[in-house]
Amino acid sequence: MNPERLILVYNADNGLFNAVTDWSHKFFSPHTYQCSLCRYTFGLSGMLIPWKNFLQMLPFPSIFLHRDEFRPRYPQYAATPLPIILVEKDGSTEILIGAGEIKETGGLAGMIGLVQARLEQWSDARTGNARPVSPPR
Repeated sequence: MNPERLILVYNADNGLFNAVTDWSHKFFSPHTYQCSLCRYTFGLSGMLIPWKNFLQMLPFPSIFLHRDEFRPRYPQYAATPLPIILVEKDGSTEILIGAGEIKETGGLAGMIGLVQARLEQWSDARTGNARPVSPPR
C-alpha cells in the first residue's frame, strides 16, 4: 500500500528574499543552516539530481511546502519542529520522519535510505506485514 503523496516541509519561508538569504547562509555558513532537509537535498544551484531522481521514481507524488505555507494548511502540526516529512492517505496525514531524524541522516545518501526504509515500514504496517517503526524524533 502506498500513500497518496509525500509532503516535504522545509524549515524555511517562501519568497525571493528568503531564498536569497537562505542561499547566502548555505554558502557562507552551511553547518549552521537551520533546515537540514534543504541542506542535504539542495546544492547552491538547486535540488540535487540524485534526490530529484529518487522522488520521481516513487509511485506517488511529492509536494514541497515552506514553513509559512505549511503552518496554515496543517495547524495540527503547529508545535512540531521542522523540517519534517509526512505521508498522506485518505485525507489523513502522519509524520513519517521528524526533524531530529532528518538531521541525524548526515546527508543525501542517509536521507534517501531513511525515506525508503520508513515508506516500507509504513506500507507494511498497513498491509499486515508490520515491522517495528521507530517514533519520529
